[in-house]
Amino acid sequence: MNHLDDSLQSIQIIWIPTIGDIHYKLSEIKNICHQNTIILLSGYSKKKIKKYKDENIQYLSSLAPVYFLWNDLDYSGNYRDLNALLLDYKVTILENTSASFETENGTKFSIIGLDDVKTKRDQLDFALEELYEDNLSILTSYTEVMDSNLNHFNSIQVYLFERSQLNVNRNQKTVYLELQNNKGIRKQDTVTVLNFEVMK
Repeated sequence: MNHLDDSLQSIQIIWIPTIGDIHYKLSEIKNICHQNTIILLSGYSKKKIKKYKDENIQYLSSLAPVYFLWNDLDYSGNYRDLNALLLDYKVTILENTSASFETENGTKFSIIGLDDVKTKRDQLDFALEELYEDNLSILTSYTEVMDSNLNHFNSIQVYLFERSQLNVNRNQKTVYLELQNNKGIRKQDTVTVLNFEVMK
């Protein structure tokens, strides 16, 4: 992205999909985390879950600030229990809200999280009320919104989402990144590590 602040390159976002479905150990994440790491959990599961496990969430919370995005199946389970579990481990739930950060050189940026798009709980206008003016804005959601070619999206530089939809209407200014990455015979979701690359 075009920016004058080189310290943006020290910011690292680790995107972890459906944390409740992960069967491999997350211990390797510790080796890549540093003081400027932000962890984003994209949904809990792709299945209807009745009982939630806290081991992975507890472990990740000990490494870096953790933020959570709802998906549609999260709401089909006992999502109040999941909500309580996340809050117990100081995970910030981004549901039409934003989290603000500042780089070493004083550049402010925000990560905006939409509530579940598929069940029509997303309200970007609410989330934008909390933003700094003229800051870098990164929009996140589990499912991509159908129409992002609206005035609300003019201030969004980057949009990260787990899965896209058919026939979406996108604008020409925002950078779109679909992070669904199924690999192997079991088509298991993998962790994605994102870093800024600054071009002056």
